[in-house]
Amino acid sequence: MRMYRWLPGLLAGLILMVFSSVVLSAELMVTRGFTGAWDQVNQESQGLSLQIIEQADDSRVALTYWYTYGADRTSAWYLGVGQIVDDHINFDLYNAQGVGFMEDGKPGDDAVRPIGTMTMTFTSCDSGRVDFDTSHDEVGRGSFEIGRLTEIMNTKCSGGISDDMDPAAMLGEQRIQLTSTREGLNASGHARYEDAPGRSQFEITTDGLPDGNYHLYVGMDDRGEFIVNGGRGELEFSSPMENGKMLLTFDPHEMQIRIHDATGEVLSSLDGMFVRESHGHDGDQEHDYSCDADMGNGGNHNADDCVADGEALEVRADLVSTGQLPGASGEAEWEMTTDFIEFSVEIEDVPAGDYPLVIGGIEVATIAAREMMHSGVFGRVMFRDPQLYGGYALDFDPRGQTIEVMQSGKVILKVDFPAE
Repeated sequence: MRMYRWLPGLLAGLILMVFSSVVLSAELMVTRGFTGAWDQVNQESQGLSLQIIEQADDSRVALTYWYTYGADRTSAWYLGVGQIVDDHINFDLYNAQGVGFMEDGKPGDDAVRPIGTMTMTFTSCDSGRVDFDTSHDEVGRGSFEIGRLTEIMNTKCSGGISDDMDPAAMLGEQRIQLTSTREGLNASGHARYEDAPGRSQFEITTDGLPDGNYHLYVGMDDRGEFIVNGGRGELEFSSPMENGKMLLTFDPHEMQIRIHDATGEVLSSLDGMFVRESHGHDGDQEHDYSCDADMGNGGNHNADDCVADGEALEVRADLVSTGQLPGASGEAEWEMTTDFIEFSVEIEDVPAGDYPLVIGGIEVATIAAREMMHSGVFGRVMFRDPQLYGGYALDFDPRGQTIEVMQSGKVILKVDFPAE
């Protein structure tokens, strides 16, 4: 079957389902971590190949290839294109008829016909159930259990939103206030969202609410119930799931957050929402350092401060000991690619401790030098634009500046960093 010729039209026609306002947080969500081969655990040599893909508009779509057998015991297979809804996928099912082995391609999709529907429902990252209903007499309708056979290399399925984290994402922490919306109620709270490599956390904390049961709404969806005791309440989510927390199966970005009791809303984030950060590789002109970028449309470089696509600019220099701390050493490095600029300073062969970093006469950070298991004492500080979790925002240019590492008010390492 030459399926790929007609897939774009099917994908473009999908309309993703909007979550119901009465649905609590799902036990898991279908993520790219579900991509792989799935076995029909109770049938012989039959199963499905599942792919979770992203379209140009950032929406997610599922493709599945069901390989099975016809009544004549010859191989048969079907293709499904589906909508992802929480823990299940609703597929439209297709097959091709009258196509011979190695037959030349023909214009149009006359050989491909819809034959029914299929729903895959997952109970975990490794198990699930398939229900199908077709117009083929030899296939008909029915169901079967499935189990995972393969997964993508170097991935781990959690069933939470961290599975779909963009490798180039702006990682870090955001907080927004929750304000009382009921007259005479002196209560407050905050919501916090944090991304770290391979991990996402979302939590709400309230203070001053009367003791009792409350519900958290994110957008229009009821995402869970929590108890206020002694005036304080808390509800925590994480992906992957951690002890004492619910699995984070929804994205709270760009959503209003509200707290309800039995009679209605008591706290709200009002206009406050978590901001979805953009990424340089995805059209973020503010952090696009390509020499081909439109510098008049939000770019933050000039014609002499850019890099060609696929290349990088680097400036390095060794830090020189001033004699205040004999044996101390270090290195400074600046790097520019089309997507980011990064500057770092490393120090070693120093006692464990905190060392102020001064650039151009201004203290910009503190380097924490710590004992490493096998390599002595080491410290590093990193600046980046766009900012990365665990690092500082790079809002200065170190090139052509004097770099100094301090201890007790004295310079122990120093270098005049090259301009290029």
